[in-house]
Amino acid sequence: MARVSFADAKRVGIALGWIVLYAAIGLAITIGISEVVPGWGGNQWFVFRNGAYEVVGFIIATVVVGKLLNKYSWDRMGWHTQPGGLMPRLLRGIGLGALMAMLAIGLAFVIDRATVRLTGDWSAWPRVAVPLALGLVLAALGEELMFRGYPLRRLADAIGALPAMLILALLFGIAHARNPNATIFSTLNVALAAVWLSFAFFSAGGMALAWGLHFGWNAGLAILFDAPVSGYTFQVPAVEYTPGRHAWIDGGPFGPEGGIVTTIVLIAGTLAVIGARVKQPRTWLAG
Repeated sequence: MARVSFADAKRVGIALGWIVLYAAIGLAITIGISEVVPGWGGNQWFVFRNGAYEVVGFIIATVVVGKLLNKYSWDRMGWHTQPGGLMPRLLRGIGLGALMAMLAIGLAFVIDRATVRLTGDWSAWPRVAVPLALGLVLAALGEELMFRGYPLRRLADAIGALPAMLILALLFGIAHARNPNATIFSTLNVALAAVWLSFAFFSAGGMALAWGLHFGWNAGLAILFDAPVSGYTFQVPAVEYTPGRHAWIDGGPFGPEGGIVTTIVLIAGTLAVIGARVKQPRTWLAG
């Protein structure tokens, strides 16, 4: 039977304390800004507005707790700039995330007869799609800062990468469990998505790749197909998504993330992110 020493328990406790402080600062600033700043832009800019508040809150938390107090470098927290810079990693993630969203919709179409209908009202599309796309960029970054970035690195340093990934994936799933039309299946899929994004974080792509994957997936569902994202619908003009008859297949009103089509795609996407490194996980997860 494995024994946990006092030193081990102390190390884990200290890590959790720092993560709780990080979350408290980030959430306090996010909520504080939302209370102080008026709801500018109306419903059209709601996603952008909330995403901006989260990004500001958790960037400040990263600087204060990660950089100043814990002395972590930006590279250590996943912001790898060498070689090639952040943008190629971000764009690669967006492309793969959007491709995975298209595959999920395609599976829903083939297996459960979900439909995507073009309405032809393209004149109104930019007025909705542009602010939504900008909002989804920030929302994806905000969630990556909350659940990957500093917290994942700090917890991994205390208990190892794989246990840290699983713990934060569970929290990520629980955080979405009260979304509209959420189910046990959708919560498990969201947790699986966190594992996918965590593998991206621990790859050479780091935070930029995880951010791009997250945004590409959300934007692919919402903007390309007007499908619900984690239970939320955005009413994008010119395209209309209708799920099939079986929610366990295509997620029903929660969106594809609530069905087995997403389970299949996330497993494939995780293997794509891991690639050849699956044969040497100890080496690349330690970085």
